[in-house]
Amino acid sequence: MALLSASCGKKQMDSLYDRQEGFIEAITTNLTNDNPDATVEQKDGIVKITVAHGDGAALGENGSLAFYYAGYYLSSSRLDNSNLFVTNYEELANSARWAISDTTSFEIMTLRLDESDIVEGLKKGLPGVKGGDECYILFNGKHGYGKKKIAKVPSNAALAWHLWIKSVSD
Repeated sequence: MALLSASCGKKQMDSLYDRQEGFIEAITTNLTNDNPDATVEQKDGIVKITVAHGDGAALGENGSLAFYYAGYYLSSSRLDNSNLFVTNYEELANSARWAISDTTSFEIMTLRLDESDIVEGLKKGLPGVKGGDECYILFNGKHGYGKKKIAKVPSNAALAWHLWIKSVSD
């Protein structure tokens, strides 16, 4: 009986991840149609779409970066403010009509990739970004928060991160 239950659970998760991959594919198509100069990289189940290209050195696996971000959980094939769960980009927070009294939350984030405890999909998608890039990193729930529900993010949710990279250093 336990084997049957585990098998059904695996089938349900595979079905969920397949549906999420469809969302990611549709979002990728929309972003590349809207941004003719966009580039798409896919590796290990993570999709990075760069819609504005910076210059300079690319972020290595042990480098650091400073950036603004917006995190979305995916429940359809569109990105919109209803699924925005976190941002440090004040203009976006205002357009989403977030009422935030702590303006320090809009400070640029700086992190060292090899020392940061960030979600797996983001950690794997960041290498290669350059200062001045604007990109999206998308991945299914397998590379996200897993079974944990985080604030308004459902468990096993696919995630999309919109990033504005200000600087990179190794």
